Amino acid sequence: MSQYDQSLDSKEPFLKSNNLTSSGNCSNSNVIGTNNSNGNNNASNGTVTNIKSSSNELQATVARLRVWLFAITAVAIAGFVILIIVVSCLYAHLNYDLNHHTHKPKVGEQMAAILDREELCVPCDEFRLGPSLEEDSMLKRFNLRDTPSGVNCCVDQPLQLLELLKMHVERRIRQEVAKGTISQWPRASKEGSSSDVKPAAHLMMASQDLEGVTYHHGRQYTIGNWIHNDDLAFTIQASYRHGRIVIPKDGFYFVYSQISFMEVFDMQSNEGYGSRGSSDFPSLSHYLFRYNIQYHNGGEEKLAQNSITKCWGQSKSYGEYTSYLGAVFYLRTADEIFIKVSNISMVAADPKLSYFGLFMI
Repeated sequence: MSQYDQSLDSKEPFLKSNNLTSSGNCSNSNVIGTNNSNGNNNASNGTVTNIKSSSNELQATVARLRVWLFAITAVAIAGFVILIIVVSCLYAHLNYDLNHHTHKPKVGEQMAAILDREELCVPCDEFRLGPSLEEDSMLKRFNLRDTPSGVNCCVDQPLQLLELLKMHVERRIRQEVAKGTISQWPRASKEGSSSDVKPAAHLMMASQDLEGVTYHHGRQYTIGNWIHNDDLAFTIQASYRHGRIVIPKDGFYFVYSQISFMEVFDMQSNEGYGSRGSSDFPSLSHYLFRYNIQYHNGGEEKLAQNSITKCWGQSKSYGEYTSYLGAVFYLRTADEIFIKVSNISMVAADPKLSYFGLFMI
């Protein structure tokens, strides 16, 4: 056998060839472990420090917000208290003025002094807005004085003067509309109607207010209340005003009207009853009028008339008379068409018996 070479198990050749020593390797390993341990400790200490710093800053911020919140709350409470005090002072001052108000308003003080000395009177016809009973009743709020030239409307209070001025303004507006100066015109009562639809209207009889109506032979009574937007009644491209149909534009119109009169007789005395003064007048008349604030003679003009002579009989229990009017007229903007009768208490209240209307052709 060959002899064993101990140099093969020795570390020296390898260490020499790599310039290393056994003791050196152990030393380096110990240094590296020590450095890693120190780095981990430093990182942990830095993280804890950052957390403490952030916590302190957050606590400081919360404290500042709490102070601001308390300050805002205090200011709001103080402002609310001041507002209550101001409102209370204003209310007390206003209440004192109302309870101790002895002088007249400054706006109408001079006019009130003038009206205290004397009344202001003007002709009622210069402020009348129309021929209906409702429009006539507007004049009753003033002091009416009969004069040789007509009835005067007199005022002795500032509020009466204000109402008189309102009626004057309304009358002026209607005059300007009739002249064509104002182009705007109220739309029809039926929505959705286009401008190419011609004006038309159909009114039906409604109950009339006969309170205070006195009957005189030859007098004409305006029918001032019609159904205009219910049942079969309508207004298209036209307006309804106090029992009148207001014409929106110039043109030819067919105007029609039917009025039915009803009278009931007492069989014992053979006298009519159920209507005031029905037996005193032997004829019944039915009129078609137009009104325009620009026209003379109070603005009214008769367009057509029909008269009926009542029939008499010993055994007659009731009488029914029907009058019809219909014709073509050239009507102008702001003309107002309405109906008059000689005895309004005899007019049948049935809306299918008494009606009137028009349409443009």
